[in-house]
Amino acid sequence: MKKIFKKYLKLLSFILVAALSMEGMFQNVEAISQSIQLGAAEKLEGYVAGRTFNIKKMTNGTYLYCTNFNKSVAQNIQAKLKGEMDAGAAYIISNGYPNKTFTNVRAKDYYITQSALWWYLDDTTGSSNLSNEFKTSGSDPHNLRPTIKQLVENAKKVKAQGYPKTTLQLTTTSTTLTLKDSYYESAEIYAKSYQNLGSYTVSLQNAPEGAEIVGGNTIKGAGKFKVRIPANKITNTKLSFKVVAKGIGTYYKAYEYCPTNSNMQSVALVQPIKQEVSNTLTLDISTSKVNIIKLDKATNQALAGAKLVLKTKSGTVVTSWVSTTNAHIIKNLPAGTYSLVEESAPTGYKLNKTPVEFKVTDTNRELTVKFYNEAESSVVTITKIDADTKTNLAGAIVVVKDSTGKEVLRFTTTTSPYITTSLGYGTYTIEEISAPAGYKKSNNIQTITISKEKLSHQVIIENYKEVPVPDTDSKSSILFLIIGIFTISFGLGLVETYVKKQK
Repeated sequence: MKKIFKKYLKLLSFILVAALSMEGMFQNVEAISQSIQLGAAEKLEGYVAGRTFNIKKMTNGTYLYCTNFNKSVAQNIQAKLKGEMDAGAAYIISNGYPNKTFTNVRAKDYYITQSALWWYLDDTTGSSNLSNEFKTSGSDPHNLRPTIKQLVENAKKVKAQGYPKTTLQLTTTSTTLTLKDSYYESAEIYAKSYQNLGSYTVSLQNAPEGAEIVGGNTIKGAGKFKVRIPANKITNTKLSFKVVAKGIGTYYKAYEYCPTNSNMQSVALVQPIKQEVSNTLTLDISTSKVNIIKLDKATNQALAGAKLVLKTKSGTVVTSWVSTTNAHIIKNLPAGTYSLVEESAPTGYKLNKTPVEFKVTDTNRELTVKFYNEAESSVVTITKIDADTKTNLAGAIVVVKDSTGKEVLRFTTTTSPYITTSLGYGTYTIEEISAPAGYKKSNNIQTITISKEKLSHQVIIENYKEVPVPDTDSKSSILFLIIGIFTISFGLGLVETYVKKQK
């Protein structure tokens, strides 16, 4: 039993180790080959110090580079993965032939790359692939040594830094969008830091309808872009959304492979590795909403018919409009001081010559401004509305009578309030004598008193819709009457028959 348990324990350990190994492998985007097949070697000329060696390739044509010069030439043999090399070795191979050329001569460019790898390994691992003569005073008729040496020096710097990481971080001078013409626009947005990344894509998250990226969704390197949103799509006085940037960087790792024959040279190659990165930047919009209401000073009721003008502190006209019984809403006013001026008053009211000033600030972006008028003479506003929807109704006939019951005014309502300034001091009743089509007549008789102390009055008459009654024509009524008489007669006959039988 103990032996069986030990066997299972060993098996479990093996599975766990294998699973952990596989986990490490799957962290890379690109799968690493566990073995490669070497092809035939191609001999090169001894360009520096007479040192000759061979070009090595896989059978699929991929260039390979020897890591230990002093062993036999590896060719036409399988090699298995030994492990990962450092970033300096990867730099030499990925920045050498065939990825880059130094002389435009294939043989010389490969010679430079292979020699740089040996030289680098000698300096960093203590190996002895190249002689001191090769590195200093040996013959160099084609002047290749300086290029080899520079490649080695660059590789040492890269080794100190390690493999490059793909990074991306967005930034901007201001995260708050500002109003320009009819759009809210951001300051320029760009990558504060990016590494190993040629380009990245940007998108918007939770942005208002109509938002767009000015400059396109694909940004190259240090390129800049802006975000723009139509002002008429902004419904809240304060909101925020995100700019999302994503990119994929590619760098190279070097891997060493050992032939199945240990007397042969090991070889190295590079494999592209991809890294996905993302970064977000939160932007916000602080807009404004100003509700402007024209009111009767005595009744505090809304007034229609005043022409109003909104100006900046410097006197520039922002907008103008004619008041209604609803508040006039102005959105997207930048922070600043504004004045409201009345150019003409509603019928029956004195012109209010005193401007009303208000401020839009970062902390006060939604406000209500009230502008009052005093009645010049008696002014009575009569409004006919739907009791449920509160919308104005046309087609009702209304009469106004004085205190003796004499009719002094009769009119038919429209979708605008009826305004009269012809009534003198006294008490009056307002009564509807005919309702609009489809509505019940209002029986609410309202009384007002016009006096020196109270010249203006607001009267609202509500109507409810009629409940439709299904139509029944005369033929249907007669038919139902005949059926009813027949049914009653038949029932009486049954009762009479039953009584006779009982006797």
